[in-house]
Amino acid sequence: MKNQLIKIKNRQIWKTFVAYPAAAFVILQAVDFFIINYGLDAKWLTLSLIILTGGFVISLLWNWNHGEKGVQKFTNKERFLYGLIAVITILFGGYYWTNSELKGERERPGDELVYNKLAILPFDNQSDDASLTYLSDGIPENLINRLSRSTNLKVLSRNSTFILEDTDRNSKGVKEKLGADLMLTGRIEQSDSILTVNCQLVDVTEGIQVWGERIYYDREDILELEESIISSLLESLPDSTKKNEQVEKGTGSSNPEAQAHFMKGRALSYGSTKEEADKALDHFRKAIEIDPKFAAAYVAIANEKIIQAMFSTATREEIFNEARTAVQTALAFDPNSADAYYVDGAIEFYGNLNWDEAEKSYKKSIAINPYNANAYIRYSAFLGAMKRHDESLIMAEKAIALDPISISSLHNLGWVNLIADNFAESEAALSEALDLHPNWIWGYVKRGYARSFQKKYDLAEADAEKARELIGPWGSELLEAAIIFIYNNCENETMRNKLIKQYFEKVNRDNYHDPFAVFYVHYINGDMELALDWAETALKEKSPGLYQFNIELFVKDDLLKHPRFIKIMEEINFPKEQAS
Repeated sequence: MKNQLIKIKNRQIWKTFVAYPAAAFVILQAVDFFIINYGLDAKWLTLSLIILTGGFVISLLWNWNHGEKGVQKFTNKERFLYGLIAVITILFGGYYWTNSELKGERERPGDELVYNKLAILPFDNQSDDASLTYLSDGIPENLINRLSRSTNLKVLSRNSTFILEDTDRNSKGVKEKLGADLMLTGRIEQSDSILTVNCQLVDVTEGIQVWGERIYYDREDILELEESIISSLLESLPDSTKKNEQVEKGTGSSNPEAQAHFMKGRALSYGSTKEEADKALDHFRKAIEIDPKFAAAYVAIANEKIIQAMFSTATREEIFNEARTAVQTALAFDPNSADAYYVDGAIEFYGNLNWDEAEKSYKKSIAINPYNANAYIRYSAFLGAMKRHDESLIMAEKAIALDPISISSLHNLGWVNLIADNFAESEAALSEALDLHPNWIWGYVKRGYARSFQKKYDLAEADAEKARELIGPWGSELLEAAIIFIYNNCENETMRNKLIKQYFEKVNRDNYHDPFAVFYVHYINGDMELALDWAETALKEKSPGLYQFNIELFVKDDLLKHPRFIKIMEEINFPKEQAS
């Protein structure tokens, strides 16, 4: 045994296990590069691996027979072994090449590939001008909107594609993380005042480029640039992916300056601060000032205001007056705007407490565009609030199928599972969202809810502490009430009382924004009659949080059976027949 080990050492076989895999990796990377960029058959990658495996065995034998210093005789037996290994490798490679097919990945009617799902990634801004970020984000977003209207493809929204890690912005990452079979990427380059946009469409399953285009842009007409991309791209797609009917160009503006302001607003509207939201609204309003018939800009304003309503970051008057006007104007200019309808549904739900009209608008949005994840998310949250939990979860799963890693779809899945008493599932969805968005305050708060209901008190309080760290000394009235609820549910009276005291040092009858949040803090504090006073104020002012009165998870029988609360519920008039 010792002699064998000495022989292995002397013949330096270890070099085969170190040097050969390194060289093989470089070769495979080169083959993959040519497959992706020059349209080679994807089977070349596996064939190369087969050949390199045979080569590894030959390399191992060669070092065993000739690895020592000096001259070792080249025997006939050795020649035979090398020849046998080469023949086996060639036969195996030939069998693979002639018999392998990518089964199960696609259906193939005739010779035409059938694609199902498209991921459009943010373009890479390789210019020195950071202000062009609105183009690197805005062009892909407009392509998402256009292609979802003009093709039968399920086009993933930016909620998923724009948050992919850089390491996953490739064929493998898009296929595994998003389940897409097509990927559209782009690169923006600058030379003097001329911008060049390089685009390519890649079949991520086959690993081949389906389409590519190089388009020049002089910063004057973004609309012409997008139209060039769309028309060229559509020509490259199989006929089965195209809609037969004539599709409008969309709700964009024909004025390049208005369109540019809209795109800048969209880039800012996904920010996390009120300052970014206000700047986004300024751009949308400027776009409308330039083009008063710009339907998409009206929808964007209304949606931005609704988000403020959902998280109680502005007063009711500030939110709904502008939102209602904006969405109705959008529908007047574009009666088939799916986005306008789901925003209208949110206004009816949060603002008007009109449950029937809210549901009609959500259904209308989905009917117009069945691939719009945001419509399923909003409808799912509505159904959950109406205690129609089975339907709510179905809508939530549809949103996940369309946007598998977006914060919106995962947030909603966590929320509707929470209010359906599926606490473990809620925690799992919110944890997945937080893995992707580690600075998401409401994610920690709502996961804290789910954990507290499972009596995971230490973990729930850790979530509350993380949320506090991200918020700073004070958040919105609703956010502060939510954190108080976590400590109350964890039976931590010391922290609950401390936070309640701080709350009422800031909030009183002459200084409040959200009466529903104030009601809830009084309720947690055991001030039933005072809490009901605030509940009546919330009803009078139609607080956006009123729908939560129908979520019994957060209240007890002492409130549900109180005559004053029963009267409030009768006035709100939640649907009497609610599916289980």
